Amino acid sequence: MTISLPDSYRSSTVLWPAPSASGEEPVAWVPLFGLVTIGTILRVVSLNQQLWFDEILTLLDSARQPVLRTITHYGGQNQHILYSVLAHGSIRLFGEQPWTLRLPAVFFGVASIPTLYFFGRLVTTNREALLASALVTINYQHVWFSQNARGYTGIAFWTLLTSIFFIRSATNGKRSDWILYGVAAALGIYTHLMMVCVVVGQALLYVLLLGSKGSSNWYTSRNCVSLLYGFILCGFLSLLLYAPVIPSVLAHTIVVAGDPSHYQWTSPFWAVREVVRSLRGGILGGLLAITLVGVILLSGFIAYCQENRFAVGLMILPGLITAMSLLATHHNFWPRFFFFEIGFALLLVVRGAMVLGKLGAQMLGRPDKLGLKAGTALVLLILLASVVPLRAEYRYPKQDYLGAMKFLDEHQQPGEQVMTAGSLSTPYQRYYHRNWPLVQTHAQFESALRSDHATWIVYSMPNSIRISQPEVWAIIEKNFTLVRAFSGTLGGGTIYVSKSNEHSKRDSHVQ
Repeated sequence: MTISLPDSYRSSTVLWPAPSASGEEPVAWVPLFGLVTIGTILRVVSLNQQLWFDEILTLLDSARQPVLRTITHYGGQNQHILYSVLAHGSIRLFGEQPWTLRLPAVFFGVASIPTLYFFGRLVTTNREALLASALVTINYQHVWFSQNARGYTGIAFWTLLTSIFFIRSATNGKRSDWILYGVAAALGIYTHLMMVCVVVGQALLYVLLLGSKGSSNWYTSRNCVSLLYGFILCGFLSLLLYAPVIPSVLAHTIVVAGDPSHYQWTSPFWAVREVVRSLRGGILGGLLAITLVGVILLSGFIAYCQENRFAVGLMILPGLITAMSLLATHHNFWPRFFFFEIGFALLLVVRGAMVLGKLGAQMLGRPDKLGLKAGTALVLLILLASVVPLRAEYRYPKQDYLGAMKFLDEHQQPGEQVMTAGSLSTPYQRYYHRNWPLVQTHAQFESALRSDHATWIVYSMPNSIRISQPEVWAIIEKNFTLVRAFSGTLGGGTIYVSKSNEHSKRDSHVQ
């Protein structure tokens, strides 16, 4: 594919195509301040709901620990080091509560609203940038992750910020912008290792930009020297930050113990199904709505390709690199690994709505102004639809450990024992201090079922148990009856409470 730029932009210092005209428009400070205020409120409401599994691990293994231990010990991919350090500081300042653990996620989530706006002004109109920021303000998934004590809103923020510095650097070639890019990218990597894929995608795009100037003199341009201040600085700072834990990081990322390919989560098709399920819960669901969003996204993608293919590369390449790395390492294909793309996706949605509005006006023989209004109205309809699912975010916890625990406190009789299966032993034993043993073998089940008293079992992620512990799952299915299920907003995170069969019938009234 031949990549070319307009001749007017073939100087030795300017790589990026003509900036958007919105850069000359005044910043919409008043509506932007309103969006930040609304976004803050939406992310603070119900912030103190109970923690879910990954958050509990973050608290126990990182945020509660001294900072020195956090930055020198890497226990696994659940540890997002910069987030853990910030969460530790929040807990020290305000005390240990779910909301204090989540406070850094709220900060990054709110900060993403104006950052998306200022990025949008570099690649599209001021109106579209503001509408995209409005969408991210009330987007269910973004609010959910902003109330999730993990580094995902952090990487979304750093992705947008590095994209701003990338465009500014490629436009004016200033050393200061490249230095800011390198620092922001390194902090993003320190927040979440998946940021490496974002930086690789941006580096690849930069090479394409250099190549678009021709092969005769690109290597003499100071744009090539700028690599030292941007990408190489990012690599140096990242290695410096991770230096104490590099062997552990490699052991948990590149060196994979065993072959996890039998797990369903390594399949991208599973990830697509999860995204569809999430969208059905995140908008006025249904396949029709999802199809409409797909058409709008595709329309926006095509429009951006026709206008500025490099802007598309900045949006798409990091996601493609992420997908390729997950496939190459047989890693779990969690949709949350692509959460950093949410701002870009919403910009495509807004552009697609504008394109469809203009197309509709042209078909009716109406002026372009009507098409602009129609496109804006379509975005506002999407905005309105996005409000509806927020009720679930505030009504239900991510995982209802306390609901299951309260239920058992009310119905467990003297002599009856409670066991856990799967991953629930960590929350109940280490966080809630319940002496509920983790059952892992057939012998443990046999001993419990021989008792004259009933046995309760609490579990979650049944697909995980069925795949990784088929013997345990077979016994649960054969010897236990489901009594109550406690739902939450985490996909697949329902907490199930079952009782041994010989005792479950007489207690069916508790369902």
